[in-house]
Amino acid sequence: MPSSFLVVLEHSKRSADAPQNRGRALARVVEAHPALVPLLDYCATEPAQIALAVGMVYAGEEDGQDDLDEIDLGPSEWFEPSAGLAAVQRARLAIETNPASIAAVVYDPALHAQDIVADLEAIEQALSRAMQQETRFHFLQSA
Repeated sequence: MPSSFLVVLEHSKRSADAPQNRGRALARVVEAHPALVPLLDYCATEPAQIALAVGMVYAGEEDGQDDLDEIDLGPSEWFEPSAGLAAVQRARLAIETNPASIAAVVYDPALHAQDIVADLEAIEQALSRAMQQETRFHFLQSA
C-alpha cells in the first residue's frame, strides 16, 4: 500500500479536505529532500504507526488495536495554516527551481518533480482553505 502525505484540518466545514492525489509522490521523498524536510515539523503521526515503530504492537497482531485503545498518546498538535503555507511554498519553489534535485536524493524513475509540485499545490489549496475557515492543521504521513 503506498504511503500518503495529507493535510488534516482541526475543524472542517467541508467533508473532503485532503488532496485527491493523497500526496503519494510527496510522501516518497519528503524525508530525503532538504527542501521538503521542514514540512515534517508540521506532521502528526497515527497512533498505530507510533506503536509499530516502538514495538508496542506488531503488524498482523489480532489484538493490537485493543492495546492501542488503552494507551493515552495525548492530544494531537495543531498548527496555524499560514506557517504551513509558507513552508509549502518554499518547498514548491525549491523543487520548481531545481527539479533534478529529486533524482539526486531518491532513485525512482517513476518519481517526477512535477508530481511532487502537484502534491504541494494541492496542499497549498487545502491550507488556503484552512485559513479561510480559521482552523488549524497538521500533516499526516501514513503507510
